[in-house]
Amino acid sequence: MGFAHPIMLAFLGLFLPIIALYLLKQRRRRVQVATLLFWDKILKDEQTVTSLARLRKLLSLLLQLLFIALLVLALARPLVSGGFAGARRIVLFLDTSASMLVQEGGGVRFDEAKSRALNLVKGLAQGDTMMLITVDQHPAVVLPFTNSKRELEAAIETLSPVHTETDFAAALKILDHLPESRQDTQVYLLSDGAFPPVPYTPGEDLQFAYLRVGEAGNNVGITKFQARPLPDSPRDFQVHLEVANETDQTVTAELEFRLNGALIDAWELTLPPRDSVQHRFSQYSATGGAIEVFLDFPDAFPIDNRAFGRLAPLSPVKVQLVMEGNLFLESALLTDPNVELDVVDPAEAKPPENYDVTVWTVAPPKETPAGNSVFVHHWPPDLGIVAEGELKSPLITDWERNHPINRHLALQNVTIRSARKITAPDSFLPLIRSFDDPLLLLEESKPANAPAEVAEKRKVLIFAFDPLASDLPLRVAFPILIANAVHYLQGGDSRDGWMNPAVGQSFSSTDLAAFRTQRVANGFVHLKNSAATGRITKILRPDYFEQDLSEPGDLLRADCVGLYYIGGEEATETQPLFAVNLASAEESKIQPSPALPIQSETPVREIIGGFRIGYEPWFFIALLAAFLSIAEWFLFHRRLIE
Repeated sequence: MGFAHPIMLAFLGLFLPIIALYLLKQRRRRVQVATLLFWDKILKDEQTVTSLARLRKLLSLLLQLLFIALLVLALARPLVSGGFAGARRIVLFLDTSASMLVQEGGGVRFDEAKSRALNLVKGLAQGDTMMLITVDQHPAVVLPFTNSKRELEAAIETLSPVHTETDFAAALKILDHLPESRQDTQVYLLSDGAFPPVPYTPGEDLQFAYLRVGEAGNNVGITKFQARPLPDSPRDFQVHLEVANETDQTVTAELEFRLNGALIDAWELTLPPRDSVQHRFSQYSATGGAIEVFLDFPDAFPIDNRAFGRLAPLSPVKVQLVMEGNLFLESALLTDPNVELDVVDPAEAKPPENYDVTVWTVAPPKETPAGNSVFVHHWPPDLGIVAEGELKSPLITDWERNHPINRHLALQNVTIRSARKITAPDSFLPLIRSFDDPLLLLEESKPANAPAEVAEKRKVLIFAFDPLASDLPLRVAFPILIANAVHYLQGGDSRDGWMNPAVGQSFSSTDLAAFRTQRVANGFVHLKNSAATGRITKILRPDYFEQDLSEPGDLLRADCVGLYYIGGEEATETQPLFAVNLASAEESKIQPSPALPIQSETPVREIIGGFRIGYEPWFFIALLAAFLSIAEWFLFHRRLIE
């Protein structure tokens, strides 16, 4: 046992004056009396009780000395430890990760964890202090050490789990930075322990207790998910996902795919026990929007049964159509809602640099312009394409089916009255052929006269036949071909608009503007790729809470799985801003750990219960001293007053 203020023990010197006062004899007064008859009798009676009186006097002295000793001991503030431990310094780790939302017993695991945390607070003894730490993807100290039960209970009541993984490794590192203390530190882990054991070697003054919550362990969920448009064809996109079966039986689950809320496709997956299956599929969208994959399997953890994605809307393509009476081509361009079309006469043609794509159906300029162009049946001579004659009724024998311009095309049995027989440089790629003769060619090259800082290639598409001299404009393939062509030449919108942030990531109002698009020269880019910036002041979260980010320093933490939309006055935008997914193989393993989930090189000290008198027993010592003082007065001095 030690003392916080050992100098106070010097007050034990008060024993000397108190003992001296008890040893000091009082001088007796001399008084004349008429007779000694009665006094002789009193003196004889006094001699019979002298021994008892001396004993009472000695007992009173001992009580007085004991009172002083206890009072001095209280001032010195003794520190006790061991089995007769003092107050505790408690660190409570409360798991708030996604697995705490597993449904059990009419509620979720976190309900039980919160109840047990409140019971720990109620069990705090005199002098106990507690630190409250939440543990998810980003552990955080909610309250530093405090002995206020009211503050602790209020803080626990406000907590709720988030849709992120657990990072107990980062949480335990907080213990290494605790201030030194004479007392032992008790650490409580309130969690389901549904994560791999965390390597950690605790200090000698740390004791641990694992308060496990949860029982359920069977789960089937989506553990990986990604959706992206194809780089050269943003209308087409791929979805890759992984589904894990955390049960001991083979299960069959239905997988549904929705685009903008509409069911597009469905599959049935057979999942082996304790194994995962990967699934990949491709789809088509002319407008982009919200993607949702739903795993139809009833289990206790529905959060990982859904995954979300966002396809950025296709960028509008500014197209200049230079023509004389080609209504079929004009109609094909107008069927695409993402095309901004200007139809002009040859005499009124504007510089191609003002447009993403210029379509020439009449005699083109003598030199190929720097912009992206489509030449129909005519082309500038500087391209190096030589016409060698005419093809009568050519048949389309083959086409590059995997090229973005030819996607979704069926060109069998297209009737063409005539086409130009041409020879093109090797830089041209034949997209459609009639045997060895090209009918549609594509060149992608940097113009020779382009400035050095221009890195984008000029794209030129050549029709060796006039579509009006065929039945192609009457087929469904024609508007698809034209739409594919202008979007490919413009460069698409595939960059990184499909990228979604990781769950738990934080954003300022300016950061969120990076997920929007803005018009710049010759195309669309994302704000984070341009000098322009903006602010989004309100966000509608997947839990339908509209978060205000108007004040400086306000942050949005994307800790809820689902689609995030712009809120407030800008809420008219129907496209989601971004999507957030859990997609975690570790968090989908919801089986609680039976033992303390800490892997240590040395044995971990466990918390052992026992009687505790408080951090510093001075309060109880002072209370005992006061009781002795009252008892001494009651036994030996009350009669003097009476």
